[in-house]
Amino acid sequence: MQFVVNGAGREIPSEIGGEKLRVFDGKWIPPKKETKVYPSLEAAIKGVGLRDGMTISFHHQLRDGDYVINRVLDACAELGIKNLRLAQTALFPVHEPVIEHIKNGVVNRIEGSLNGPVGNFVSFNPDALSRPVILRSHGRRGAAVRTGELPVDVAFIAASQTDEKGNATGIWGESAFGPIVYSTVDAIYAKKVVIVTDDVQKYPLQAQEITENRVDGVVQIDKIGDPDKIVSGTLKITSDPTRLKMAMDAVDVLDALGVIREGMGFQTGAGGTSLAASKFLGDRLEEKDIVAEFCIGGTTRFTFDIYNRGRVRKVYIGQAFDRASVEFAQNHPGEWIPLDIPHYADPTNRGRAVDKLDVVFLGATEVDVNFNVNVNTHSDGRLLHGIGGHQDTADGAFVTVVLTPIRRKDNPIIRDSVTTLTTPGFAVDIVVTDEGIAINPRRKDLLKRLEGKEKDLPLTTIEHLRDRAYDLTGGPKPLKVDRSKVVALVHWLDGSVLDAVYRVKGEDEN
Repeated sequence: MQFVVNGAGREIPSEIGGEKLRVFDGKWIPPKKETKVYPSLEAAIKGVGLRDGMTISFHHQLRDGDYVINRVLDACAELGIKNLRLAQTALFPVHEPVIEHIKNGVVNRIEGSLNGPVGNFVSFNPDALSRPVILRSHGRRGAAVRTGELPVDVAFIAASQTDEKGNATGIWGESAFGPIVYSTVDAIYAKKVVIVTDDVQKYPLQAQEITENRVDGVVQIDKIGDPDKIVSGTLKITSDPTRLKMAMDAVDVLDALGVIREGMGFQTGAGGTSLAASKFLGDRLEEKDIVAEFCIGGTTRFTFDIYNRGRVRKVYIGQAFDRASVEFAQNHPGEWIPLDIPHYADPTNRGRAVDKLDVVFLGATEVDVNFNVNVNTHSDGRLLHGIGGHQDTADGAFVTVVLTPIRRKDNPIIRDSVTTLTTPGFAVDIVVTDEGIAINPRRKDLLKRLEGKEKDLPLTTIEHLRDRAYDLTGGPKPLKVDRSKVVALVHWLDGSVLDAVYRVKGEDEN
């Protein structure tokens, strides 16, 4: 055996088993121990080496109150950075300035949900981007980031508190918006991570959702956003008697199916009719004197009303949809479980929480006679909404309930074919409308459970609902789109392309 003297003066073998050893040479460059805090966004952008053509990501948990995306893109414009791929989890009306950054060349690709003005702009102007927008569900986006299908060069993560080393949270601070669950996957897999905050605390931060070992830089700005605008949809239970009946019908059919049982799991959400359904579900649990095992949210004060009444044992917080949910997270440590995106819904994981759901309540822009659902475009083809967790929960839940009226004004919602396919009909089990309940014929097991209960429920067929919608509206209006210009591609959970969105003919409203 050959021996050498290493840089520490120790005699060691030069190789073992034919494999040469890397010999310590006495030199060591210790890790940097200085602060990671940059004086400005521009300095941070330079410091992490953001360049033309890279991909940047953001989370959407401040929703329409978010200031971070606009501020970062403004800084990129000041530095002359071009052709960025924007990989946000979602855009909202507050992000309308992104349109100008598309026009000036700062942004030339988007892979993320669009809600509002930016979606409207690209609907009329697909050539403003170099490629179609890619729309993924929450779970599929997480998988894409993790597997490298959507490689992120720099993740800019809004945090309501951090310390100078980058330990960060969204639960505490004046701008608190709830757990940072939508950016944990980006923090792990992005090449560089910058925490953007308006509150830097002394090291170490007590609450650490993202830890310093993942973080390259910290920037303090005056305000990351307005947490009062984290509201998603309406957070007032509908007072419309028709919508209230829909919500009650949804609970009644689940009860008749035996789904409302001890130990069940359900998902809550926002929107007047869905909130009513959640409230009525809580009431039914109390009437039957049973306790659900867990619920998943989008949490609201109505979620925690069910919890405080002792009708659900555990609450996963995926997003906080109101300040009451943020305050619950702050004031009840140990009484809730943070639910990040890979755990919630990544279809390529070893397990996901949505697969344990007994029921989920979902909405729709359109539903067709094959139970296909559209949540991305309006019936005129304009791209105004993202997928969110629609596909994830519909695929995972034992029973997926879609609540929708059969028409909105003179537009039929139940129709022969959806304008855009978001969630395939094989993942949708029940459609509850103001004109009756349709069970997907594929679910023969559900139909069997409802035998003999037809008198108690307004059961009908999806074709009857379509016919009724057409009678009341005159049928769908002609779709005026240019199929030679693709605006966006809708991905399914396996990453395959489910549908395409096309340019809307006419003048852009912006």
